[in-house]
Amino acid sequence: MLTLKPMGAVAIALSISILTYGQGNSFSRIRYNGGSVPSTVKKDDWGNTLTVTSDEITLKLKDGKIEKIDPKRVTGLSYGQEAHRRVGTMIALAVLLAPLALFGLFHKTRLHYIGIEYSTPDDKKGGVLLQADKGNYKGVLMALRGVTGAAVAVSTEERKYVPTGIETITPAEPNKDKPKEKEKK
Repeated sequence: MLTLKPMGAVAIALSISILTYGQGNSFSRIRYNGGSVPSTVKKDDWGNTLTVTSDEITLKLKDGKIEKIDPKRVTGLSYGQEAHRRVGTMIALAVLLAPLALFGLFHKTRLHYIGIEYSTPDDKKGGVLLQADKGNYKGVLMALRGVTGAAVAVSTEERKYVPTGIETITPAEPNKDKPKEKEKK
């Protein structure tokens, strides 16, 4: 019979956590809601996988498409309705090349949307809008933030859903800084 001393158990636990960290984080409850990756995946399909490592962010879609993103080329992360707005703007620029890219960007229900904006090796702009499951969206945000170093853009109302300790950017609200016009009598 093998017995472990307390220090031995701690050493094993640390070794396992280091090995797991080195392999990256893999999330299987991911929906692809649109972006620069041409795909036939339905926006309500959960069977996509996002794997985040320090070397590569890999999105494997149910239809066999694979998008590999260099974490150093990620230009922005976003959460919630801000993800819709930011990725939608990014994709609108490329709509002539992929008119179906905007298909999934018009759903208005507040869910756990995560946007990843990036540049490709040939300096084209790309972006994906993902929906993470309520049980894994915080892990997805933390993993992406950890490998990219990018702050997460989020609206003031949705800031409470982003895990504490993740740097965020709250975009200025339109008309907030404009002086009010005087009423004419």
